Amino acid sequence: MMKSNYHILCVEDNGINMALMRHIFKKIPNATMWEASTGEEAVELATARCPDLIIMDIQLPGMNGYDALAYLQANEKTRAIPVVAVSSYAMEADIAKGKQAGFIEYITKPFHIKYFIQVIDSILRRRPF
Repeated sequence: MMKSNYHILCVEDNGINMALMRHIFKKIPNATMWEASTGEEAVELATARCPDLIIMDIQLPGMNGYDALAYLQANEKTRAIPVVAVSSYAMEADIAKGKQAGFIEYITKPFHIKYFIQVIDSILRRRPF
């Protein structure tokens, strides 16, 4: 059964990229976007609010995306939340490392907005609610 409203946590430290995320999520019906600009803030918000999906930049100040993902996976309350990496690290080895770490998808920047929305929609449709 599909939910009527989804909560997505976007973790991005670049203001321009976060503005793009805001623009994209305005176009996704039934999606509410929460924002974090550091890995530490992402972990705190995810633990407190349990979003349906997390979009995580890899290169963040302080705790990077991999460290934040590891923390989320180790926490019983957040381990089932799917996390999508969105990163400028675009080599095949980077993508393989991301998938091996546990990101459900690894999207490289710059990305096509239509493709990004399709990936997000597909993940949300597969979620057991």
